[in-house]
Amino acid sequence: MESEQAAALVQENMKTIFTYALSRVSNREDAEDLAGDIILAIIQSAPRIRDDNAVWGYIWSIAANTYKKFLRKKSRIHCKTLDDRIPSKEDFVEEFENAQTLNALYRELSLLANEYRKCTIAYYFDGLSCAETAAKLHISLEMVKYYLFKSRKMLKEGIVMEREFGTRSYKPADFRFHTIYAGKHNKEYHNLFTRKLPGNILDCTYYTPMTTRELAIELGVSAAYLEDEIALLEKYDLIRALSGGKYQTNLVIFTKDFRNELIRTSEDFLTEDIGKILISVQEKLPKLRELQFIGSDMEDNRLLWSLLFEIIRKGKDSLGMVFNNEIYSGAAGTNYGTEYDSCDENDSYGCYSFAGYCPVTEGYSATYAEFGILPQKNRFRTHRDTLKKSVAAMAEGKTESIVPIVQRSQLEVIDDILRQEIEEFGKVYQKLYKTAVKIMRAHAPEGVASMVGDVMANALFFDTVGVFGYCAVKSEKLAIPEDDLPAAVLVTAE
Repeated sequence: MESEQAAALVQENMKTIFTYALSRVSNREDAEDLAGDIILAIIQSAPRIRDDNAVWGYIWSIAANTYKKFLRKKSRIHCKTLDDRIPSKEDFVEEFENAQTLNALYRELSLLANEYRKCTIAYYFDGLSCAETAAKLHISLEMVKYYLFKSRKMLKEGIVMEREFGTRSYKPADFRFHTIYAGKHNKEYHNLFTRKLPGNILDCTYYTPMTTRELAIELGVSAAYLEDEIALLEKYDLIRALSGGKYQTNLVIFTKDFRNELIRTSEDFLTEDIGKILISVQEKLPKLRELQFIGSDMEDNRLLWSLLFEIIRKGKDSLGMVFNNEIYSGAAGTNYGTEYDSCDENDSYGCYSFAGYCPVTEGYSATYAEFGILPQKNRFRTHRDTLKKSVAAMAEGKTESIVPIVQRSQLEVIDDILRQEIEEFGKVYQKLYKTAVKIMRAHAPEGVASMVGDVMANALFFDTVGVFGYCAVKSEKLAIPEDDLPAAVLVTAE
């Protein structure tokens, strides 16, 4: 067999070889080493494989022999680990001082995992004996010797490396944590992501499991500081410990690639369906005007903007939310992350803010959506102070209304008149939900695949409100206002 054929065979069966290795050693790191030795041996032995029908028998023979060699090598290392030939403290420090690498030594110490770092510091820096170190750390004397041997080897290897911290060490990911919950408020939990570090840990380990050491290099943060953050994320089940000292995110993240594909896939049908709904609403405007609410005489485009979010949120609400998961003691809900700001006011697909209920002034509340497609001059917050001062005057007819104002009883009638359109939007949202679930299952790591359905049921709306506004305009059934008045705002008298 040619070496190229052997390499191709190995490439196709990498998972099988690794599974074989993992079944014979105690941890993932050793399995990776053993699998690498087996692969090298197969490629080197390829010219001796002459019968294609006997390939796998020959390969498993190579694997078995490589495994025996691996055990002998590990045994020799273990013997060295457990003997008394540990360098003295003076020799250890002198070795690094003579190489003028103390700064590099401190750097590498900061990257060591907790147990290795503590052993090294206790023995070489705090002056404890092996027995005293074992007693202090509550581990066996043999483990102390093993950690010291391994640490010294890792330190020597690391010091001669040109370490390059990852891009996140100077450019943190734009990660945002979101929680939708019902129940008890947990201050520690809700403040987890007021700092950049926890979110960047989750972002780093989303697709690729990483050790604390690997995270320290990527983030440019000492392992000693990362350990507390990781422990807190583990406490709330936002990250999982895997074999081999690696960690992986236990949270669905809406990545930029996911969002772009969702918009690209759904934009056409959303535009068509929302356009049809707007046509139907416009046909019912004469009936709505008969209610004689304040602002009922506004031109069609302005009334349509004010009714759009009312239809969107009530159509979506008809599907309900799913709170099946306990996120911490006393609260159930859904967590998810985003790699982008869905409230970016410069994003045409975004929505800076929205609310089904927002107090304006005594006795009046607003339903609004600051769609990204709307210019700043037409958004709610631009006019909020003006609204507070003028709503009462508008209700008394002392000034011309700048937004529609309806009584609670009138709103109930409006909802009845638009019941069909609200139900139609519910169907549109259901179609978007199914599309989003399908796309997310293709994007999300296997470890969080089971969460996708529930996360999308609860979270999708919050990240797609702006898309609905964009598609409404794209349908050409709704136009960007030419005036400077607030759009997509409906005020209710309570």
